[in-house]
Amino acid sequence: MFKTIAAAGALTLLPMAAQAAGLPDYPFIHVSGVGTTTAMPDLGQIDFEISAFDADPAVAVGVVQTRATEIRAAMVEAGVPLEDVEVRDVRKDFRKPDPNAAPGPVQYDIRAGVRINVRDLAKWRGAAAPLLNMPNLDGFMTVFDSTEREKIEMELATDAIKIARRKAEGIALGLGRKLGPASAVSTGDLKNLTRAMGLAPNETNYRSSPQTGMDRADVLTVMALRFAQPVDVIYRLK
Repeated sequence: MFKTIAAAGALTLLPMAAQAAGLPDYPFIHVSGVGTTTAMPDLGQIDFEISAFDADPAVAVGVVQTRATEIRAAMVEAGVPLEDVEVRDVRKDFRKPDPNAAPGPVQYDIRAGVRINVRDLAKWRGAAAPLLNMPNLDGFMTVFDSTEREKIEMELATDAIKIARRKAEGIALGLGRKLGPASAVSTGDLKNLTRAMGLAPNETNYRSSPQTGMDRADVLTVMALRFAQPVDVIYRLK
């Protein structure tokens, strides 16, 4: 069961605005609400690069190919299918010389991107651990997601609408009016209205994001996901 937290929304009471293009020509209340929750992921992805340099590009390519073979073997042992291990984008460049070192032969820098999809996070540690001490690997990045994302976001949208309605009811009560039906709803800000009247809400739609610039040991950590679903609603006033 996910815990839902009400986030403060932008509350604005607008008078009759028939003269403003694109705005309703009846008294209305514009409110927003956000449903948020955290959940553990059940999908994970590890991205990194294999890199090697040498004056002989064939030697550097051989090192990259050797590491790729070792990575595939380690993933098979961890129970990750080979179709979920992608080695791509082999690139050749010149390595920048060290200005403090004596001149030497040109060094070729060979790099290949690797993406490992872990569809069973019970295997995450077994897949990540062999990479930590493997040479020629750098640029680690992890991303997590949930197969329940759509369901979670739908539930949060329902919660956010309930939050928005409670706000609208409170405003209407304070004005001595009754709340009418919802005339417009959007999962996100109502752009024409919010831009025209300066009502753009400040809520951020928190989503899982890549964890970059990681220490190698951090690759072992499975990160919880934070979800947020904002809504904007326009209610008529009776």
